[in-house]
Amino acid sequence: YVPSSTPKNCRDTQTVRTKNVKSQTKSDTSTQMTKTGCWVSDREDKIIIPGTYVTADEKFEKMLSKVIILQSYFRQWKAKRYVESVRQDHIRRIEWEKKEKSTDCDSALIPLL
Repeated sequence: YVPSSTPKNCRDTQTVRTKNVKSQTKSDTSTQMTKTGCWVSDREDKIIIPGTYVTADEKFEKMLSKVIILQSYFRQWKAKRYVESVRQDHIRRIEWEKKEKSTDCDSALIPLL
């Protein structure tokens, strides 16, 4: 068997060999400091002071208390809407009854022929 220099259509020539390539781009940052021959203004600098450390449990408790407050306001809003709709229904019912009563009185005054 003599190997040929021309490529043949076989499984080895058609198979793609893949490699694990990182696609994460590098994000390099740097700062410039004042030194001899290079002065950098610190007028726009912000001083960051660390706050108190908050554990996950403390954060969860605070979030839970805020959620409870939000739920109570939502339930209050829904209750106010319901009461207002019942009030409007009651007012419409009273007006309708007055109207019916007045039409009954008017029909009683009309003599039948």
